[in-house]
Amino acid sequence: MPGTADLAEARAGTVAREPLPIVMECRQAGIALSAMDVVLDGVRVKQRLRCGEPAFSVLARATSSGRSLS
Repeated sequence: MPGTADLAEARAGTVAREPLPIVMECRQAGIALSAMDVVLDGVRVKQRLRCGEPAFSVLARATSSGRSLS
């Protein structure tokens, strides 16, 4: 079980996923590099992806709020 410090780091984004799989997921989902700074529900797209949210989930979240990530 992770300690409190581990959870705080994960929330702060210091424990990140590898970038290559994220890039591949984004390409497959149709998420543009320029969309990484778009804020969805108070969290940037790039932060959601780094913390493990699947690209298709981020895309669905954007679509439901009327935002385009392509």
